[in-house]
Amino acid sequence: MYLTTPPGPVDAPAPARRAPLRLSRLVSRTFSAGRPFLPDPLEPSLSRMQADLVRPYSVEFRPELLERGERNTFIEMTQELLADLPPLQDPLDLVLVAHTAPDADPRRSTSCYLADALPGDPLAFNLSDQGTAAGFTALRLVSEYADADAFRHVLVVLLDQRTFLYDTPGAHDVPRQDCAVALLLGPEGGAGEPVTRQLTGVAPQEVRATLDAMLNGPDGGGASPPVTLITGQGLDAEDFGPGFDVRPAPPGRPCTGPWSTLADVLPEYAGDGPRRIVVAEYDSTLRYLCVSTLDLEEGT
Repeated sequence: MYLTTPPGPVDAPAPARRAPLRLSRLVSRTFSAGRPFLPDPLEPSLSRMQADLVRPYSVEFRPELLERGERNTFIEMTQELLADLPPLQDPLDLVLVAHTAPDADPRRSTSCYLADALPGDPLAFNLSDQGTAAGFTALRLVSEYADADAFRHVLVVLLDQRTFLYDTPGAHDVPRQDCAVALLLGPEGGAGEPVTRQLTGVAPQEVRATLDAMLNGPDGGGASPPVTLITGQGLDAEDFGPGFDVRPAPPGRPCTGPWSTLADVLPEYAGDGPRRIVVAEYDSTLRYLCVSTLDLEEGT
């Protein structure tokens, strides 16, 4: 069980700087239609639970979708994703599961499943209601927890799933593809610790100038090393012109898109370096502008 303690006295010496949480492994997987909703042997029934969940809101539960629908649940996607990771030997300190849209079947907790399935006794929880900023918020929280408790081994799981048992008229950032991404962070890895910044209250007309300032600041791209910019669906890749190596994330993956693109980009620079990779996203609903920077060392 995760335990924490109160902060020390104001005049206590500053704690020693922790070891960086480097990106040890990054895997991404997309999924086909999945399995049917029915038969459904669990209780409470998914039909009853979904009807209860949507009742306070202006959306209509559509039970007929249970009869013809197919789904990949978060746990099912996560189970297949774990098979793509090397066997985890070191006990995990933190497991963080982030998603933009809810699970197709919310009766089982993905973070609780991972806490039982993985080595160690990690702090484990889910993160939602962050829009397309979910992955960035997850990485920022990882750094903050590591600063407080000197965590050494962390797993972040990002999830998109496209199946809903209710209508989503006018909804923003609805996933159109099932995708899962895992970021394994620890003391070793070819890429440095993701340094994440999130700015709030950024108006749409301020995005480009603000992002330029972030890219050219001390934690951004700067003049060197060479920079690859990965843009999420809230940013227009064409705005950056021919002087940038810009890789747009695929549409329809509001949570996983930029990070699945990062998984595609990293092997291109294996053995090269140094290089800086900047992952950026803008959520126009929350007005969050997010940037996460990773440095690749020479020869990685």
